Parts: sequence; structure tokens; C-alpha cells
Amino acid sequence: MVEQDNTFKKIAIVSHPEIPEAAREVRKFLSLFDAYGVEASHSQLGDIAFHERIQSGEFDLLIALGGDGTMLRAGHICAPCSIPILGINFGHFGFLIEIRENQWADFIPRLLEGDFWLEKRMMLCAEQWRENHLLGSWDVLNEVVVSRGKIIRPVRLDTSVDGRFLTTYVADGLIASTPTGSTAYALAAGGPILPPELRNILLVAVAPHLSIDRAIVLAEGSSVSIIVPVFMG
Repeated sequence: MVEQDNTFKKIAIVSHPEIPEAAREVRKFLSLFDAYGVEASHSQLGDIAFHERIQSGEFDLLIALGGDGTMLRAGHICAPCSIPILGINFGHFGFLIEIRENQWADFIPRLLEGDFWLEKRMMLCAEQWRENHLLGSWDVLNEVVVSRGKIIRPVRLDTSVDGRFLTTYVADGLIASTPTGSTAYALAAGGPILPPELRNILLVAVAPHLSIDRAIVLAEGSSVSIIVPVFMG
């Protein structure tokens, strides 16, 4: 057995079910963890029972095998219980992932020996309200988007910050992004790239028409309200 500092005693591994390369590597991961005396369990990303085990605090670390989408799903699972995530890229882009699929054999032993750092990422809490009724609440790692959906014309979005009216956007949509999400939809809509260690909210309009066409950076803790007026007629 290889000596290690016991930082992680029990590790969860999730892999994307549609990435066969990730599934093939799982046995190698389990063998390496066994050599270090670390208990590891694996399941696919959509296993709800495994999600419940993770959120119960059974594991010290989650390793996500897949792409950026897998990391976002892992963030939704782990954020409420503050479990750290290590991503290994078996997908395409890997903006959110430090380690490539051909590098993990060098990095995992360093992890188990305590040679790592934790990077905390800001998240958003999104709520959907209608007529004073809360329809849903979500923890968000990338962004919240209010958009026109199937409507073929731009929509009006009355936007306030901390209870004060900001502007009415006439656009295809409005993105409220974290720094992590600044390299996703917000970037495609013309927004700036924010370093992930910042703690700001980024507002970016999608295809604005005769309204603010520049991104707005807000402070951490800001409350953003986006109202879609309902017109009868």
C-alpha cells in the first residue's frame, strides 16, 4: 500500500453515460485508489440513489469524468453539501476542467499525497415567481437566462438591481452569469471573460434592440429581478 496523508478517505466517481472512454478508465481509477488505501465508489451521472449518497456526506471528494456538462451536473449535486470536485476531461471543450484524460495518472497520486489546492467558485440562487407564488428554486454554477423561447419577436425584460430599477431590455434574452459562466453563453453573446476567482454577477443582453448593449458587472450579493410583463390583447 502506498503511504498517503489520508486527506480523502472515501471518494465518489461519476462518469457520463454517453462517453465510453470515461467508463473504460474507471477500473484503472479504482485500482489506483485501492493501492493508496482509499475507498472509492463509481456510478453514472444519472444515478439518483448515488446522488443521495453523495449529498448525505458519505464522500470526501467527487471525481467527475466527462466534459463541462458533467462538471455542471456535479456542481449541482455537490454544492449543497460543500463536497469538492475534481474534473477530468473526457469531453470536448473542458473550460471547467484542469486535467485531461491522458494526464490523470500523474495527477491523482499528487492529489492523494495532499499536493492540491481548493478553488471556491461563486454560484447564484435562481427563483422563478408568478403572481406571488414560488414555482422553483435552483443553485446555479454558470448562468441564468430569461429569453423569448418560442416567441419570434424580442421580449421586454424589466430589470432591477437591489430593488432599484435598472432598465428595460428589448432583446432575445438576458443572461445573469457567474465568473465561471462568463466563458459560456455570456461569452457567445459578446460578454467579457472574468477570472473565475472573482465574485461578481455579469449581466449580458442577447441580441438587444435599442437598449443597453454592453455587459454590466455587479457586486457579489446583488439581487437581480427580471420581470417579463404580461400584455393582454
